[in-house]
Amino acid sequence: MKELYSFVVEREVTKETPYIKKTKNGPVESTKKVKTKLKNRVVFAKPSIAEVEDAEFFYGQKFNSYINAGFLTKAMLAKKMGDIGGMKSKQAEDLMGSVMLENMEAAKVIEFFDGAKEKTEEQKEQLKEAKIKFTETQAAIHEFETQLRAQFDQTADARAEQKLIEWFLLKFSFYEDSVEGEDDSKKEFFPLFEGEEYNEKRESLLSLQEMEDDIEDPHELRLKKIFDSSFETLIRVITIWYNKIGTDQKSIEEALKEFFGEKESEEE
Repeated sequence: MKELYSFVVEREVTKETPYIKKTKNGPVESTKKVKTKLKNRVVFAKPSIAEVEDAEFFYGQKFNSYINAGFLTKAMLAKKMGDIGGMKSKQAEDLMGSVMLENMEAAKVIEFFDGAKEKTEEQKEQLKEAKIKFTETQAAIHEFETQLRAQFDQTADARAEQKLIEWFLLKFSFYEDSVEGEDDSKKEFFPLFEGEEYNEKRESLLSLQEMEDDIEDPHELRLKKIFDSSFETLIRVITIWYNKIGTDQKSIEEALKEFFGEKESEEE
């Protein structure tokens, strides 16, 4: 298995630890519950060329099924929105272009005057107005982008891509752990989602998402805690890799830091 990206997660476990208990009849052997933290390395494995081809076939199937279910493609939705004067119409794009221009001009004024040690009253007023304008236009741009993204998230393309990301997640997510009954220093890789086929692994995903935290089975509890600690990062890693923003440990690390503010992955 070739590793594309790995990171370390922590989980809290309760262990029965032997100790000598003092009693009025003398010391006796006993056990007590002690909470400790364990680390597991989580790995997103690098898909082979053949596996990427399988993924593209899976995407095509899902895309067609969404088209047949009545979902529009991104191109179809953009044309429809343009025709009816929606957010992709020329008027809307011209308006947003004007807002973005105002935003950039306000940013230049702030950059120019904020660094000045001495300012006239007129300059102070210009700076104040620029800061208000910058905040207003930034909010308008964010709102526009959020609404646009929400509409395009309901297209056949976006839905199929979401399923594709899930396909990569289910097939290539692993965690490293010691082999049960053997020396803790001997570790192996285990699939985060159990099962052989996509549907079985998806059932495992749904089970982990719905599972409560008060699980008695130690294996299920371990999986649940590793899943909860790694799911969000795995989705981000796969999305970065799929969109060719990052292609190895270093470039994905940099992208995670830039887009999500994530800290650098730990080394055991």
